[in-house]
Amino acid sequence: MGISRLKRLAAVAGLLASLAAPGVVLADDEEDFYKAMREKQRREKAIKEGKDPDAKPEPTKAAEPEAPKLPETASGWIATIKRLWDSEKPEEVQLVDEAVERLVVAIGGDATLRAKVSKTFEGYKEKEGAKLAAACLKDVKATRDSLRRVLVENRPLALKAIMDPRYTEADDCKLQPEVDKACKPLFDVWNDPVNYLIEKKRADLSRPAARLDRLAALLARIDEPLGRWEAGVADGNAFLRQACSALIDIKKEEYEANKGVLSANEAIPDADCDAESKSHVRVLNDYRMMLGRGALAINLALYKAATSHSKYQEKIGRIGHDIPGHPDGVTPQQRCKRAGYGGSVGENCLMGSSTGAEAVWQWYRAAEHHRAMIGNWVHIGAGHSGVYWTQNFGGGAGGRGN
Repeated sequence: MGISRLKRLAAVAGLLASLAAPGVVLADDEEDFYKAMREKQRREKAIKEGKDPDAKPEPTKAAEPEAPKLPETASGWIATIKRLWDSEKPEEVQLVDEAVERLVVAIGGDATLRAKVSKTFEGYKEKEGAKLAAACLKDVKATRDSLRRVLVENRPLALKAIMDPRYTEADDCKLQPEVDKACKPLFDVWNDPVNYLIEKKRADLSRPAARLDRLAALLARIDEPLGRWEAGVADGNAFLRQACSALIDIKKEEYEANKGVLSANEAIPDADCDAESKSHVRVLNDYRMMLGRGALAINLALYKAATSHSKYQEKIGRIGHDIPGHPDGVTPQQRCKRAGYGGSVGENCLMGSSTGAEAVWQWYRAAEHHRAMIGNWVHIGAGHSGVYWTQNFGGGAGGRGN
């Protein structure tokens, strides 16, 4: 191709380029226009929504990793544990152990999975323990009614022994062993009905307790807190005793019948009646209710008289009912009236007990004082100073201790 021909082609190409250029510029201008419009609309929308139009867009969050899951077979392992944990067959014991181990491996160190599995076992050992307790009572045909009959049958015998005039402090209470013997069936059933069933009915808690301890150990392997017992319960045996006692609820009738008096006593502030004196009345009322007697209501005037008398006895170093020169009055009646109590009264005094409970059981071993404690009274005020204690009774015709 000649040089002249090449020149002509180059000229044509330049002409075509010059003709196309205006169209390209027009397209760029149009694109910038629409881009500006979109930006304007974006800013207006941001302002309308209360957002900063100049804020930089948030970076796209990375997708969160998928939460760990238990294998589909986990529900089967849990069902196996719940169905067979109580079995004593070697092959089923092995199945349960394997199910627990597989759950532990599946959970690994993941706290979420452990919490999920633990939730399916919350309260499980306690529910199973309650079933075992009910079965223990059923095995020895023990019911509330059968144990209540022990109380009903033995109360008259105990009261007869206590009220026997031959039971007296004049001979140092030589008949105290007879009183203790008559009261023993009541104390046994009232204070520990489960132990009564073990001794008298051959109730066996040892085997079910061992099974319950095994369940606690299995659950502890899955999650340690699942194997723990509540405060005050050491093991399966202690739980079963507590559960059996709750099912029997031997004191229900008496505490329901006296709940008004008992609640009122507990509601008295310690500033008005000290805690040890209230504890003394609590122990005494429990004993009275065991015998079928009503609970006594704390009277603050009687409490005031009793406390003052105990302090005076400690001061003079001896006990007594009628004490000439006593600043509050010579007799119990005078002292209680001075404190604000106008009814008939009875009084017990002692020295030698450091707690309220000790004082009750010291008077229990003193015939006339014993009878005064279970007399037909309505009110009581018990006060102490050191090892000196005084009981003032009122509102009935219960007699007077010496």
